[in-house]
Amino acid sequence: MLVKVVCALFFGCLIVTAALTPAVMRLARKIDAVDRGGYRKIFQGTIPLLGGLGIAGPLIMLSLAAGTAGYVIIGNWEWVWIHHRDSFDLLFSFAASRNEYMILAIGGIAIVVLGLIDDTKGLRAKWKLLGQAVIALFVCLSGHRLTIVAVPLVGDVSLGVGLGGFLTMLWLVGLINAFNLIDGVDGLTSGIALIGAGTLVTLSIIQQNAYVTFAGAALTGSLFAFLLYNFPPAKIFLGDTGSMFLGYVLATLSLKGAQKSEAAVIVFAPMLALGLPIFETLVSVVRRYVRGVPIFVGDNLHTHHRLLGKGYSQPRVVLTLCGIALFLAAAAIMSAVIPENSKWAWCPYVLYVGTLVNTAWLAGYLRPMAFKRTLARRQRNRILQALARYATLRLNAGRSVETNLLLELCRQELGLRRIEIHMMSGVRWIVPTNGKEDDGSEASREKLRVKSSDGQDIMIWYEFENTPEDGMREDISSCLAGIFDQMRIEQAVNSSEDIC
Repeated sequence: MLVKVVCALFFGCLIVTAALTPAVMRLARKIDAVDRGGYRKIFQGTIPLLGGLGIAGPLIMLSLAAGTAGYVIIGNWEWVWIHHRDSFDLLFSFAASRNEYMILAIGGIAIVVLGLIDDTKGLRAKWKLLGQAVIALFVCLSGHRLTIVAVPLVGDVSLGVGLGGFLTMLWLVGLINAFNLIDGVDGLTSGIALIGAGTLVTLSIIQQNAYVTFAGAALTGSLFAFLLYNFPPAKIFLGDTGSMFLGYVLATLSLKGAQKSEAAVIVFAPMLALGLPIFETLVSVVRRYVRGVPIFVGDNLHTHHRLLGKGYSQPRVVLTLCGIALFLAAAAIMSAVIPENSKWAWCPYVLYVGTLVNTAWLAGYLRPMAFKRTLARRQRNRILQALARYATLRLNAGRSVETNLLLELCRQELGLRRIEIHMMSGVRWIVPTNGKEDDGSEASREKLRVKSSDGQDIMIWYEFENTPEDGMREDISSCLAGIFDQMRIEQAVNSSEDIC
């Protein structure tokens, strides 16, 4: 019966998502919820966002239906006992998870709304993080809280209410952002999530956890269908609506799935299953700190960007990283199957660490010379970030004469021949003001697209005075993006006149 239910959920959600996704694509284009690219994007043209709606819709509706059915069964247990005595134990076992289904649905609705606002209107990082923290707090207060952690070779470690709650929120918010972080190549996030969800289903069957099995099977079916539209070249993107929803669901299921184990509230198997997004998050934090740039400022130096830079095609990048995720999933399943007192208990952890070390080497993180160059760029980036903060502050003052002088200063400090800023409102800023032409020296023309803090698209064209040295392109792009994505257009421009 369990197999029949799992198959029904998998294929049912697969069909619903496959039918729903084209409608979501039309809706996204109608309301202009599309991705037009940017300085960290690798695609051309406009791609509809909101793909997460096709995945979230079936799972949320099923969770609401399951939670409601559970409350009805508990409220009418006498009638169930009289008319369905043979299946009474099974129905009550299902109804026991009614709160979990409702928590999953309510939190899922909240994270989808947060993602929709970000995809359609644009949210600053601090407000998005605050919304994620509130949702994580709701899940934590609803009973999904760590109290004991099972540490290999150490045993069970008890956590207090405060520390347990903090670690729970850290896990939820961290995994939500981890899936948002790896969403940089067509099909990558949905592929990694598909492997993670399938692994959690396998672990939950081993642990005999029907709630995680059913929810995970439904999610796996939807992801399989969505991947047909999202594999490169993608017809639709997950958007923040989808990537944050996937992080939320997998984080919640991994917490509750581990709570059903015999000895501990959380074990290492779920962490092993979701190892690649966790690895990418930790590496990104360390990399940005070492480079001297803000931790929450995006860049194009992630593992998938590095593989693309080595000549990998997008499909090859997706298949390579999904292959790595499969090895990590195998380590998770092995850790759940092999007894702790077995002489082979070390195998899953060796496989896990070895896979991540190989991934780090493949991406170039462990090259001594690359690390040395990163340290050398740290001081330069700190200066560039200080310039970006100062420029943003002065640009938002809105005095056109000072704006022109400030942009000229930025051009000189960044070693650029020319900067052109084109705004959605039609205002143009071109520096230098004398229309300086190419003098024949070696130059490189670049462009990037950013969104200002008040939601307006800004296109920036710039030319280097000379061929930039190693890493300078990324640092200059990061500095320019840091200036203009913090700018408030209405305050920065006090007239409709072009500054040329």
